Parts: sequence; structure tokens; C-alpha cells
Amino acid sequence: MFEIGNTLREARVRRNLTLQQVEEDTKIRVRYVQAMENEDFDVMPGATYVRGFLRTYSEYLSLDPDVIVDEYRSRGVRKGEILEPFGGVSMLGAPRRHRGRNTIVFVAVICLLVLGVIWILGRGSDTPPSTKPGALGITSPSPSPSPSAKPVPTAKPVVKGELRITAPNGDSWVEVRKDSATGTVLFSGTVTKGKTRVFVGKTLWLRLGNPSAVRLKVEGRKIKPVDSANPVDYLVKDGKLVKQG
Repeated sequence: MFEIGNTLREARVRRNLTLQQVEEDTKIRVRYVQAMENEDFDVMPGATYVRGFLRTYSEYLSLDPDVIVDEYRSRGVRKGEILEPFGGVSMLGAPRRHRGRNTIVFVAVICLLVLGVIWILGRGSDTPPSTKPGALGITSPSPSPSPSAKPVPTAKPVVKGELRITAPNGDSWVEVRKDSATGTVLFSGTVTKGKTRVFVGKTLWLRLGNPSAVRLKVEGRKIKPVDSANPVDYLVKDGKLVKQG
């Protein structure tokens, strides 16, 4: 077990990044960045947001997001997020007004069940002649089944300035810098086969050691792959990818 907050804070300090700069690059509010570094996760909207923010922040700091998120998961469900019946609280711990309402609902359900049993038993004694159109020789056309509505896929939100580097076809050495080829190094290393690296920034410079092995996405848009075994440089700015050199 390690301290998530200290790991994130030390990585940010090593890169000489301010909280305001982190907010500008990752679009995560300073309040939530501080909450992650202080491990004060209760101030955040929920566990889903915590995991998403931890993943984005750790990838931005070139840390392994799986290790950070797994450490958060290993600590268990946060207080207040355990799902309980009857509106999210248990019967014993519910406020008095909720317990009274739940008791009324329970009694009403029991009464309906008893009335249903009595009605079913009464039908077996004297069944009156059916007056349905079919019993009188009258037939009505069967309604044609209406086509079932297909669910509309929910579009993923587009993160402005987001760059995704995936290596589906093999390993590739990658270097990503902020602003230009001489800017701050955000990542320098190998993206192994099947892995994805995510970066967010207004302007990003990157070099691909094995371009044919990787696939790029800029703000959710797929970029046509380059069939080359030689290193290639790119500049990502205003949602566009421009080849350098």
C-alpha cells in the first residue's frame, strides 16, 4: 500500500507544474486536484469521478494509471456510497419518517397479495360466461407488432486538446513534449503492444519511433496511420495533427 496523494504531488513538483497549470491542461478543477493530492476523496462527486480523475491526472504526470486506480479500489467503497434498499438507507438506520413510509408500503403490498389470492380462489367456484368478442364468434384483426426502437449509442464526450497514442501492432518508442520540440518532456519511453497513453494540452509535440505500429486519436478523431519504420515528428495544435519536417 502506498500514498496516492504524495505520489501525485511529488510527480507534479518534479515537473515544476502549478495547480492552475494542471487545471488548464487536464480540465480538472484545482479543488479536485488538491483533493486527490490530499487523498480527500469525499469532496469529489463520486467513486466513478474519482477513478476517472485519478486516471487522467496520473497519465498527465506520466505515472501508471492502473497502479494508482487499483490502489484506490483496494481501499474499498467510500462512506455514503453503499447501495441500500428503500432509497439508499437501511431499515434500521433510516430516519423515522422514512421508516414509517416504508412500513406503509410493506403493509400495502401484503394487502394486495392477500386480495389477489382471494380473487384467484373465487374464480374457481362459479365462472360466468365469457363476453369476450372471441366467445361470441366475433373476431378482430390482431395488431401488427410495432418495430422495437433501437437504442441510440451515447457519444463519448470530447476532451479538448486530448491526444491518445495506442500501440496495437507492436512496441514503439514515443516522446511527447509540451508546446514544441524543446518544451517540457511529458513522456519519454516505450508504449508496449496493446497499451494506450493519453495526453492533454493546448499544443503537444511528439516523436514516434515506429509510426507503423501505433494509432493516433486527436480529440476523439482517428488519424490515418503512417506506414513507415523511420521516426516521424508531429505537432498537435487546435485539434489538428501536423507532420513536422
